[in-house]
Amino acid sequence: MLIDLIRLEDLEKYIRFSPVQRLTYYDITIIADGNGTFNIDGYELPLRHGSVFFSAPGPIRKWNAHKVPKGYVLIFEEEFLLTFFNDTQFVQNLSCFKSYDKPPVLHLELDEYHQLIALLHEIKNEILSFRNNDKHILRALLYQSLIFLNRKFVATYPTSQKKPINNYVYQFRQLVETNHHQYRAVDYYAQQLHITTGHLNSLVKDYYGVSAKKYILNKNILEAKRLLQYTNMTIDQIACHLNYENTTYFIRTFREHTNITPLRFRRHTNP
Repeated sequence: MLIDLIRLEDLEKYIRFSPVQRLTYYDITIIADGNGTFNIDGYELPLRHGSVFFSAPGPIRKWNAHKVPKGYVLIFEEEFLLTFFNDTQFVQNLSCFKSYDKPPVLHLELDEYHQLIALLHEIKNEILSFRNNDKHILRALLYQSLIFLNRKFVATYPTSQKKPINNYVYQFRQLVETNHHQYRAVDYYAQQLHITTGHLNSLVKDYYGVSAKKYILNKNILEAKRLLQYTNMTIDQIACHLNYENTTYFIRTFREHTNITPLRFRRHTNP
């Protein structure tokens, strides 16, 4: 059904077998009780009652806990909501899923936690009694949950709220997500969007505060960090995977961007 609500405890075998995960769907993890940390793209976040973690497709997560925490996982695919809304960018515009410079976590007060759990129970009841002609009820409950959490996220991190995304910027972001491994030139993306590089740079800078070139490089370096921290790929293999002409150029670019070499970054994040 492109949506599900699962108890964290029921995922214990999966988490134990694969503590490092890269999702292809949206995930909201709510902690009822637990100890340890949850790493999402370099953010080391404590597991505690009332914590809510947000994961979009792409980022790498890692559980660091001796015992799997108790709680809930609400998962859904964007398609589930897109068939309900005229706004095809609804999920893309939620601050809680695009907090590039903010930790993807909320800490709910007790009353807020109970309010969210009540919504989750309604979602679970609808899933269990699902009838095809009732899909809109599930979508409405998911929408209510997302708005509730996004409002709390924006209140917690006021600078995370951005104006609605321009369609060109949206398409640019999607293209970069898919193609930054192979193409880092702004010209390539401008050609795909049938606009000039100057226009694309202006749109991206207005929305993200950085040039299109810097945005592409940021995405590329983020992927390099993921591979360094969560895989056993060598520096040479990572440079090749990210389509650098040679390893020396990759190391120089990484160091200029992060003030640390790839090898030192790996040692620092995997002591």
